[in-house]
Amino acid sequence: MKTFMNPKRLRSVFLALLLLGSAAAQAQKKIVIGYTAVPDFAAAFIAKERGFFEKRKLNVELQLITLTSSIPPAVISDSIQIGGTTPPVLLQAVDSGLDLVTLASGSTYDNTKGYVNIVARPAAAIKTAQDLVGKKFGVPGLGGTLHVLVRRWLIDKGVDPKRVTFIEVPLPQIGDVLKGGSIDAAVTAEPFVGRIVQTQAGTIVPGFSTDTPSGFANVVYTSTRKWATANGPEVKAFREALAEAIAFSISNRDEAYAALGKYFKVPPPVLKATPWPNLVVDLSDAQMRFWTDTMRNQDMLKKPPMVSSLIVK
Repeated sequence: MKTFMNPKRLRSVFLALLLLGSAAAQAQKKIVIGYTAVPDFAAAFIAKERGFFEKRKLNVELQLITLTSSIPPAVISDSIQIGGTTPPVLLQAVDSGLDLVTLASGSTYDNTKGYVNIVARPAAAIKTAQDLVGKKFGVPGLGGTLHVLVRRWLIDKGVDPKRVTFIEVPLPQIGDVLKGGSIDAAVTAEPFVGRIVQTQAGTIVPGFSTDTPSGFANVVYTSTRKWATANGPEVKAFREALAEAIAFSISNRDEAYAALGKYFKVPPPVLKATPWPNLVVDLSDAQMRFWTDTMRNQDMLKKPPMVSSLIVK
């Protein structure tokens, strides 16, 4: 004898299956995070390796992108949903008309640590900002974070940056290029500073590291405004996973370095000499305003944005 389910019960079962299917699809929706190989994105590396994303039902894939400037176009094209980039690159992208927002900070600058320095070849006899006039100066990226900060320092010291010739040199090659005499000085970060000094390819020019104020954001995580608006719960979970990763890194530094090493992609001796970044999640208006003010003073922005409109709280 055939039996038939009550139509109301059948409808309830059908709706329940739809909801279950929708929840499963939501849990499996992939979020690709594009990053560049710098230690400032360590919180995302740790969150991936320790399962902090998965714990919050986030299906995250980390994708290495070689050039920071490629992050905004990748986000806009939806080939990645979240991109780790620098504030100068983000602000120039927004200035050009891209509707991007920041979801979180990656790390902030601390001028007591000496992580970033200007180094000069000994024969150049460079001791002050004024000594850089007429010299060839290496930066890892023209228009990038360190280039912008060096120009800010020169301006503060009364030196016109136009009187310095800036040349793009990748961070790992700065020591060799200094030693070869193709540049007179350069700005670089640890662990490269220590290696340059140890090999006597260059000496530290005093002032720059400590004169640069603490507290601004080194890197940020960005997405399109549309994606952030449509994925509020995911953004919240993403930030929570980063916060848990930072807390984990404080009491589990060896495991944190292991996660960093997997994505930072440097030889073990270099990884061991890499100072741990000042990881943070929250991003304030003041941290971004530092960049808009600095870039506007260097004629890098046509119309600085209201920074509050760029930060997803």
